[in-house]
Amino acid sequence: MFKPNMDFMNVGMMLTRNARHYPNKLAVIHGDERLTYRQFNERVNQVAHSLLQFGFQKGDRLAMLLPNSLEMLELFWATAKIGVVIVPLNPMVKGKDNVHQLNDCRPKMLVFHQSYEKEIEEIKNQVTYIEHFVVTGQSEADDSSYHNMKENSRSEEPNVTVTEDDVVNIMYSSGTTGLPKGIVHTHKTRVMYAFLWGMEYGVTAESVVLSSGSLVFNGSLAFMYPTICAGATYILESKFNKENVMGLIETEQVTHTMMVPTQIITILDLPAYEPKRLSSLKVLLTLGAPLPISRKEQICEQLPGILFELYGLTEGFLTTLRPDYVLKKPGSVGPPMIFNECKIVDGELNEVQTGEVGEIVGRGPTLMAGYLNKPEETLHTMIDDKWIKTGDLGYVDEDGYVYLVDRKKDMIISGGVNIYPRDIEEVASAHPSVSQVAVVGAPDEKWGEIPVAHIELKPGERVDENELMAWVNERVPAKYQRLKALYIVDELPKNASGKILKRKLRDQYKEVK
Repeated sequence: MFKPNMDFMNVGMMLTRNARHYPNKLAVIHGDERLTYRQFNERVNQVAHSLLQFGFQKGDRLAMLLPNSLEMLELFWATAKIGVVIVPLNPMVKGKDNVHQLNDCRPKMLVFHQSYEKEIEEIKNQVTYIEHFVVTGQSEADDSSYHNMKENSRSEEPNVTVTEDDVVNIMYSSGTTGLPKGIVHTHKTRVMYAFLWGMEYGVTAESVVLSSGSLVFNGSLAFMYPTICAGATYILESKFNKENVMGLIETEQVTHTMMVPTQIITILDLPAYEPKRLSSLKVLLTLGAPLPISRKEQICEQLPGILFELYGLTEGFLTTLRPDYVLKKPGSVGPPMIFNECKIVDGELNEVQTGEVGEIVGRGPTLMAGYLNKPEETLHTMIDDKWIKTGDLGYVDEDGYVYLVDRKKDMIISGGVNIYPRDIEEVASAHPSVSQVAVVGAPDEKWGEIPVAHIELKPGERVDENELMAWVNERVPAKYQRLKALYIVDELPKNASGKILKRKLRDQYKEVK
């Protein structure tokens, strides 16, 4: 039987198609810039031809150390069109601390923002394999400027054959639990993101999608693909600002946005927050960490029918909880997304019974091609080359809905008893003065570890630490879950995507030990 060859599918086709057929449709909004699909595509093509003039070939790597910006968007799409592998680096990490990732991926070019000039200059002797340094923004440096690089370049489509099995990007893990690992994605993986997210979250040509999280993280980046694929409008903020985000949703009539729980909570706690200002939203997607049930109840009451929850790994597995089930199945992150599957396994990788806690393993069409330069870690993370270990503990109910208990690495073992921080965090989050909470294990001579809470209060709230700890301890289900210490902090440590860095909280106790 004839088997059609579909290896011509690639990410760049999404933008090319819309620029040809819907050239005057609004594609991108960033600050004061508003670009149609034709305008954005021409800018992307200019960058693509510039890179070809620099001698880039398919498979070469280009790293970028940039805040959310038009330059960043252009590079994502220009590299995709010519088969160059894009490597976004964390903009919250200074240049010298990015040497680990640079040495790992060994890019041919590094594009960086002018604010990093000093740090880049300091590490140049450690990254001599980088042939070209290109700076964005106003700069007096001798390095090539990004503007000059593309200014006189051609704007027609580049003629490079790119297939679905070619690598499109290397995304470094957030490093919340250790050194970042390079996660390799192919064009097919990103095409599947476009299809799966577009279908599940109803992205159409009329949608207006707002991204305010850093695009170096997959959870923030992923919504870009269904947006451009559908020919919708993509709004990119330079960074998350709660007042700006609420204002943009209102003025631009945003239909879709994604935020981590810490960002959602800061908006809900704004004095200027009013549900009607967010009334244009059809999808408010929370991801990256569990959103406390008390906040879910608030959203479902004030903005019914818009809250979706996503659980997933950059390595490739997705579940999603739809609005109708947010309160029907509290604590669940939903069933696997279409074409995804999961199972719960014990320490010997045997599947456990329904309702029994074990490690979540999953598979789906967004599965990574592996960890860069880490074949042993790739093999350790994969089961039979098709299932990915998540490192998360959870269970499934009789309907196949997944419930997260906690991360394996976050679990506290106190006197031989397993304590799941999320259980304590849910209780603490229900206090009327509490905005955000993180519970970690601190070393203890008698018990091995003890649970310690770190809490951000809502704006203008004041409460005594001992009184708050007593309030929590009165309400936790079990005696062994009682806090042994509680600290009120001005701000919890977070990465560029807004995830709370529990590793940093734990590290401070290691130093004191």
